[in-house]
Amino acid sequence: MEEMARQLVARLAATPDSALRGLPFLHRVLTLPLLSAASAVLRLSLLLSRLRSRRALPVPVVSVGNLTWGGNGKTPMVDFLARSFHRLGVSPLLLTRGYAGGDEPKMLRRRLSDTSAKIGVGANRTAVASSMLQEYGFIHHFQNTFAEKKLSSVCKLESGNRIGVAILDDGMQHWSLLRDVEIVMVNGLAPWGNSHFIPRGPMREPLSALGRADIVVIHNADMVCGNRGF
Repeated sequence: MEEMARQLVARLAATPDSALRGLPFLHRVLTLPLLSAASAVLRLSLLLSRLRSRRALPVPVVSVGNLTWGGNGKTPMVDFLARSFHRLGVSPLLLTRGYAGGDEPKMLRRRLSDTSAKIGVGANRTAVASSMLQEYGFIHHFQNTFAEKKLSSVCKLESGNRIGVAILDDGMQHWSLLRDVEIVMVNGLAPWGNSHFIPRGPMREPLSALGRADIVVIHNADMVCGNRGF
């Protein structure tokens, strides 16, 4: 039953408004209104979360996130960044929520076991970061105004086992931590879906939130033919 519900939500989230008439009557009069109401509640909670105070870490923070659910290439990007910092002699701290006992943290640990990356798992990523920075130590660096200056300066430092940068996995909607660079991943094959909020659609924030991005990476760009809504 749970799997059937998931499949139904996924199907409705992929259904554009122009195709709603083709849905079964019960879905149109009951399921869609319920999902739309849930989307409104989610949007309100997102707005309220932005009012909370935010904390800065003593190391640069690179956030990797997205505006839609699933298939955006976020995990490969986190892996790429961690390895890139490692090759530069900077020990990265990966902060991941680890949804509902998921396998992503375990997978990252396996894939990055040959690097200096540390992985912190927990819903309260501010507390996790503080604990791990205290345990391993961190590199002090000068505070600069522009994100690129921060990254270029920290990459020149020798870190040893101390943490030199934090990578915030799935961080775009995580408001408790300030970040220096915001990377947004977009699935080139289905950029915005039907443009509705979860669970009525795949959107986690409105498209205008893309304006917060410092870098936008198009995942599956090599597979895109023609205009996909960009």
